[in-house]
Amino acid sequence: MAATAPFTLAAIQRTATLAYIKALQSVLPITLKGLIAHAHSIAPELKAFCDSNQSTFKARDKGSAGKLVEFYIFGRKPNNDSTPDLEQGDIKCTHIKKTRDGYNAKERLTLTNVGATSDYANLQHILDNDLESNPRWEKVRQGILVVLERTEGTWTPEEATLNEQVTFFFHYDITMNPEWMAIMKADYEKIRECVAAKAASQKGQDFLHIHPHGSKNSTTRAFGFTNKFVTRLICHYGQLTPLIKGRSLYFCKA
Repeated sequence: MAATAPFTLAAIQRTATLAYIKALQSVLPITLKGLIAHAHSIAPELKAFCDSNQSTFKARDKGSAGKLVEFYIFGRKPNNDSTPDLEQGDIKCTHIKKTRDGYNAKERLTLTNVGATSDYANLQHILDNDLESNPRWEKVRQGILVVLERTEGTWTPEEATLNEQVTFFFHYDITMNPEWMAIMKADYEKIRECVAAKAASQKGQDFLHIHPHGSKNSTTRAFGFTNKFVTRLICHYGQLTPLIKGRSLYFCKA
């Protein structure tokens, strides 16, 4: 059998992103450090890119799982571009936590900034557009999610991040699930109502919500997935059964 051709940097970023993700999924679960090593073994061009662009990777980013994944696994230099990272959406990282009964998403997933309550005029795009015509829709619709679990150890912040366990890694597209879309649209209408009232709030939003983002007392607001919906995403793409106990949603790892 012929050996599989290595992934080129262009293929990772454009034409073969999903095939590349599948190749990385084959070694999970694995530490982030181990996943980076595997990525570089199947994509020598990516390794060469990372080696030659180390100077663009700032020291403060080395403790960020998201920045490490973007640079070392997808060959993306740090930037402030508002367009999605890849054709398949933005690259996002999140964490799971152990509960008494199993695991669930530790935090919500911030998707994109939408404006600030210091001037509701810059939230007008929410009132002027439905969900699928909103300028931020592509940031909501799909993305690549890397799910990690923190491990115990005495490390520097960078070492601690590199030793986190990558448990799931997948591309998601919420339009593929009609039930999700119906709930997202209902959430968006609730968001529109509170923005129209100049009282942006997360109240009553189940999957998609508008939430504060940035430093303490920041007026910046962002669209994000609730941690309960992130748990659902993990269950769906990880082929796990979502379990409910009271108001809690969780899953058991294989």
